[in-house]
Amino acid sequence: MSTLSLRIQLEGGRVTKTIQFQPNTTVFDACKIIRDKFAEAVQGQPSEYGLFISDEQNQQGVWLEAGRTLGYYILHNQDTLEYRRKLRTLRVRMLDGAVKTILVDDSQPVSQLMVVICTKIGITNHEEYGLVREDNEAQNENLPDNKFGTLTLKRKIMEKDRDAKMESLRKKLKTDDEMNWVDVSRTLREQGIDEAETVLLRRRFFFSDQNIDSRDPVQLNLLYVQARDAILDGTHPVTQEKACEFAGIQVHIQFGPHNEAKHKPGFLDLKDFLPQSYVRVKGIEKKVFVEHKKHSDLSEIDAKVLYTKTARELPTYGTTFFLVKEKMNGKNKLVPRLLGVTKDSVLRLDERTKEILISWPLTTVRRWGASPNTFTLDFGDYANQYYSVQTTEAEQIVQLIAGYIDIILKKKQTKDHFGIEGDEGSTMVEESVAPSKATFLQHETNRVEQLNVESLAHPGIMRPYDGERSFTQNEVQTVQYGAFVGQVNHAHQPPTKAAIQSFSKLRKFGLVL
Repeated sequence: MSTLSLRIQLEGGRVTKTIQFQPNTTVFDACKIIRDKFAEAVQGQPSEYGLFISDEQNQQGVWLEAGRTLGYYILHNQDTLEYRRKLRTLRVRMLDGAVKTILVDDSQPVSQLMVVICTKIGITNHEEYGLVREDNEAQNENLPDNKFGTLTLKRKIMEKDRDAKMESLRKKLKTDDEMNWVDVSRTLREQGIDEAETVLLRRRFFFSDQNIDSRDPVQLNLLYVQARDAILDGTHPVTQEKACEFAGIQVHIQFGPHNEAKHKPGFLDLKDFLPQSYVRVKGIEKKVFVEHKKHSDLSEIDAKVLYTKTARELPTYGTTFFLVKEKMNGKNKLVPRLLGVTKDSVLRLDERTKEILISWPLTTVRRWGASPNTFTLDFGDYANQYYSVQTTEAEQIVQLIAGYIDIILKKKQTKDHFGIEGDEGSTMVEESVAPSKATFLQHETNRVEQLNVESLAHPGIMRPYDGERSFTQNEVQTVQYGAFVGQVNHAHQPPTKAAIQSFSKLRKFGLVL
């Protein structure tokens, strides 16, 4: 097997050496060889360093996985690899303007980093949050002057892909189209996010937010700010009466209890407390202060709880909006329409008022399909035909629906782990199964059932390896090994006669230790 000559560069390019490797050398062993060859590389913990391939502009790149071989990455002679530290800093902006600098592992996908980021901030349900890339305009904003404004988070779209009418409508409706979410399946470096860039932390999935109250002030504040901004920018349409109610609570949060001598018309900058459509309404500031007086006995935390609780009552709360085009009934013409996704349904909404026209529960969705320009839903027996729309954001819609389904399944598994519907007699049984040495956990209750003897052997899982390898697949008919740990009975109930007879049969065949 021919050797592979690679140029190994220490971080920053201060030292470069050419080292020969075997193509079947793992990345882990290659790092060990580099530390032996480079005196300068012997620093810090070996686990904190890895090999990195960067692009020509040194803006993006890929971390080599420690368990992979060098040949897996199709490297050529004289290719350059960088031996660098995996740990780096990441600047994370909160919705209230605060910026936190967090040390993260650059070689891990963003999904793993979210655990670290949310833990540092004090958030437990990390799977419901995401990172958004801000454009240059937002990066350079003066934060104190824009404390209560919204940041520019839109993706850059080619001019040829823009529809002037749709673009105007999109800005008016404040949809989530073009929201530049960081891909959780890739690393930061693969997406060109370096140490100088600041990303925004915001809630992407509204699943367990109804459980947030005064006992969780960190998440409560994030939820309040996100709900407040969505109401002020028109994402959630509200009546004038409701707008004054929200504004009164917001005034109490920012300025404390009502003071007749201080809080009077002319005190507020109304654009920071009311949607734009109500700012110029005559006498509306007096109505805001009337609402403000109602909350004099509330603390700041309790006022935020009240604000978020009231926001959840809005029909559009928790909905992610996408502006799409659908075919008009009876005509070969595409018209604008709003598509919404919530934790339990997919919505078809009026593009002007955001009134819900049709709601499809997620439980009725059988399949979905996404292409660069279309998104299609299949409801199986629940509908006579597919629902298909034209959109360039099909991938984002799919990620959102799949994300909600993943959260639902994880929550269900967690619930099942702590007992089946509160069954106090539910116990946990662990079995050790050879030859794979797997551990199988399952719930058992007091029900007496007949034991089944089955084959524990399954075909092997074929994993990719360097080069071609011949293999054969056979089926093992006999039981290779079995272990019966025991039976746990509620209230010390003795084994039944049927269970003892079944146990004796297993012992007779040597299947019980």
